[in-house]
Amino acid sequence: MSNRKTQIGQRKSLLAGASVLAAATAMFSAGGVSVALAQEAEEDEAIVVTGTRIARRDAVAESPILTVGQEEMTNSGYVTVEQYLNTLPQVTGNISSQSNNPSSNGRAFIDLRGLGANRNLVLMDGRRPMGQAGGGTIVDANVIPAALVERTEIITGGAASTYGADAIAGVVNFIMRDNFEGFAWDGQYRITEQGDGQEWGTDFTVGGNFADGRGNAVMNVSFFERDVMYKGARDFAAQATSLTGTFPGGAWTTGTNTPSAAAIDAYFGSGACTPVVSGVEQLNGGQSGFGFNPDGSVFCTGISNVANFDVVGYTGPASHIATNFYPDAFSYNFEPDNILVLPLERWNVFSRINLDVNDAFRPYVQAMYTNYNATSELAPTPAGGFTVPVTNPFIDPGVAGLLASRPTPGAAFAFNKRFLALGGRESSNTHDVWQIMVGTEGDLTDTWSYDIYASRGRSTLTEIQNGNLRVPQFQAVLNDPLTASGGACSTWNPFGLDPAPAACAAAISLEAKNLTVVDQTIVEGTVTGDLFELPAGAVQVALGASYRDIVFDFRSDAGLVPGQVAGFNAALPISGDLDWFDIFGELYVPLLANLPGVESLSLTAGYRTSDNSASGMAESWKVNMDWTVTDWLRFRGGIQTAIRAPNIAELFAPQTPNFPDIAGQDPCNFNSTFRTGPNAAQVATLCSQQAAVAGGAAFSQPFGQAQAIVGGNPNLSPETSDSWTAGFVLNSPFNTGGFMDSLYLSMDYWNIEMQNVIAAVGAVTVIQRCFNRDNGNPGYNLANQWCNLFVRDQADGRIIDLQLLSRNQAFIDTSGVDINFGLGFDLGGLGSLDFNTVSTWVERYETSTSVADPTFDFVGSIGSGTGSATPEWRHTINATWANGPVTIGATARYIDGMIHSNRVLNPAASPVSNTGTDETWYMDLRGTVDLTSNLTLRAGVNNIADEGPALYSPNVQAGTDPSTYDILGRRFFVGFNLRM
Repeated sequence: MSNRKTQIGQRKSLLAGASVLAAATAMFSAGGVSVALAQEAEEDEAIVVTGTRIARRDAVAESPILTVGQEEMTNSGYVTVEQYLNTLPQVTGNISSQSNNPSSNGRAFIDLRGLGANRNLVLMDGRRPMGQAGGGTIVDANVIPAALVERTEIITGGAASTYGADAIAGVVNFIMRDNFEGFAWDGQYRITEQGDGQEWGTDFTVGGNFADGRGNAVMNVSFFERDVMYKGARDFAAQATSLTGTFPGGAWTTGTNTPSAAAIDAYFGSGACTPVVSGVEQLNGGQSGFGFNPDGSVFCTGISNVANFDVVGYTGPASHIATNFYPDAFSYNFEPDNILVLPLERWNVFSRINLDVNDAFRPYVQAMYTNYNATSELAPTPAGGFTVPVTNPFIDPGVAGLLASRPTPGAAFAFNKRFLALGGRESSNTHDVWQIMVGTEGDLTDTWSYDIYASRGRSTLTEIQNGNLRVPQFQAVLNDPLTASGGACSTWNPFGLDPAPAACAAAISLEAKNLTVVDQTIVEGTVTGDLFELPAGAVQVALGASYRDIVFDFRSDAGLVPGQVAGFNAALPISGDLDWFDIFGELYVPLLANLPGVESLSLTAGYRTSDNSASGMAESWKVNMDWTVTDWLRFRGGIQTAIRAPNIAELFAPQTPNFPDIAGQDPCNFNSTFRTGPNAAQVATLCSQQAAVAGGAAFSQPFGQAQAIVGGNPNLSPETSDSWTAGFVLNSPFNTGGFMDSLYLSMDYWNIEMQNVIAAVGAVTVIQRCFNRDNGNPGYNLANQWCNLFVRDQADGRIIDLQLLSRNQAFIDTSGVDINFGLGFDLGGLGSLDFNTVSTWVERYETSTSVADPTFDFVGSIGSGTGSATPEWRHTINATWANGPVTIGATARYIDGMIHSNRVLNPAASPVSNTGTDETWYMDLRGTVDLTSNLTLRAGVNNIADEGPALYSPNVQAGTDPSTYDILGRRFFVGFNLRM
């Protein structure tokens, strides 16, 4: 077998890559930082480092790469891939598989540098797996067969010229184990100190050689299960932190047609409920109205932040009371009905066959299949905008008296309700994902080789929703309960907590079924080889072409029509087809070698042109330099340009309702900085012009969420980015046999600047710019462009029809430094002690909505959206002691304190209603013992100090950001690995 054949065979498996890459990055390992020099690789071994397509015996990483071994993920106690990766400083917590609200139906996304999961590539052995989200371009980490991951390589700073569109922030490349022989069985169980949050998983791997050792086949089957946990299981999540004016018994919104003061006194007692301020009755935190008790009577809902206007006459269950606001105001405690941790059941099957027919033909086949089920659940549906005629037979006599005292006694009254009778808003999701890849590689000459493959995959998501309300049917019941829906609700009193008869619940509810199908086809071929020799070595080149096609089809339930359903968001069908045809090349030029002060100096350049069926031609390129001064000091750096074409969802998604969080951010709130600032009079006038009730002196937005419209924009153009890195790698210059021999340090400065960023302007930004935030409306004109993007409900001042459509915005510019350090100690007969740390310092994270808008730097802040945490410093520190068969390790993770991003956008925003987080440390302890050469046991404790999540408001969910902070508390795990 030729040397070149050996090189190509090693190129895909990357079996030598761990030692070589350690010279370019910090590697977590059970024994601390693994440090080795590139020259330690065997002479005939050629490897491919993530970020390049050229295989070289002396390969080193020219861009910052973090490499994590499979053993580190296994021994960490984290059972899913994304849970572990979210602990690394370079990764920003995004929507995880356990996230309920926001939820991605159990899918898990990886987000590098906080630029979004759609701006980095997830690869397996340098190839794209089957995508599930973002119109089929974002890979769900659930499909990665964790047991066969040899290591994970993370490169940041752009890699589009190497791998194609979407690699703006970088690449997460899962390197899979190859040439497996034997049998392995692994299992792990984890549970919290409180006895909940149970997770367990197991996997079986079997493989062997055939055809006289020229072929190898491997198969892995794994199973994972996680129990459900509701928010009521944790004190920090058990109480609502935002007001809602939608109650289980229902609420009557009076608006300006309010009962007389005399009638209110007669009903509640003299002076007990007389919150009349500037002629506008302000009850539930600014909402004008009453709540319904279980028996159909009403109670005075109070006013938050206003003394002497407490809740009066409430007789409902104590469990419904949101104690954070009571007795100043009544609000329903909806949190215990929400899931905190999604249940998940997942199966993975992975198989690969390699065969060396001859030097020129080495075919391979790879197949993977994932099936998993996840269920999310939100509190029962809140719905409003209903009207009740005074002739409704279920109106309580006392309430009828209040209605009769109004200036217009015969008018219908506004009504809203939270529909406990329909149960929680449950979404049951079944995912089926498969991909088959067929390819071959081989030698064309002694110095040239090829690799060509084709893959076909499909992702299917079946969603079944329960708890939706049919809005017209319920309105018909309010209008005439005796005849609506065939009289199914003729005995049901909607004003209170009467359980709805089964026939009535069926008549006004909707079980919706949605289907999402994504098909992906990829064909790609590359040739690599030596062009000619220079004094410093061979000039090498890689040339290739690829075709990728994604077909996306979302088939929504016919009942999920905007305006016809409440509960889950309305949805309309969407389908589309995008394809890319790329031609790419890469050139490696060794410039100098074996000179004083220049052990080697090389340049790598890459170029790609991509033709996208929607956005046309785009180009990306890179130029990297590597200078090895001595065998212990190396400098590296480069510049890259990357692109990201808009995906199908961003281009063609129908415009549908959405409900963004605006709690405490309405400029019309009586206590906002807009209403109390120097332009308070102009603000109040504009509020009144939008809705008379909103201009009241004590108005407070009655709902924590706005009613918005989101959707696609077919006029979007590609995003572009320019990035550059510069750094050094220092290995120990000593060779004394002491502990300093293991010294390792790398520091890399990185900068990523994005233009034409695709995103929607945030809800709070749109609303507040109408009131001249960022000088958006200096004339306080109702016809201003920002004011035209939303309206207010005239009855209660809520914000509706808020337009939040995607568009190309100005830029994001982020930069920082990655620091990797390691050191080891030989303790003689007491074993060895190894120490390593990985840190990220973020210098800036600047964004601007448009070229005419101000720039904001979000370093050191956290917001209410996923992936919004940008701490200035993050550290992951490992210490490991090993002695014979026993290994004990400890990990400390540090997350810097942050202010709320609302205070970055508006420095005058109240720190009381826009709270931040303190610095947080998490500590883990683990240990392994080799009972025999074939059996290893492991155990450990995650979050050994039982550190709670950092709470802040407004938050992502449950008072915190569950993808950044630990919401489970102290938990224990045990596991084993059997090899035969």
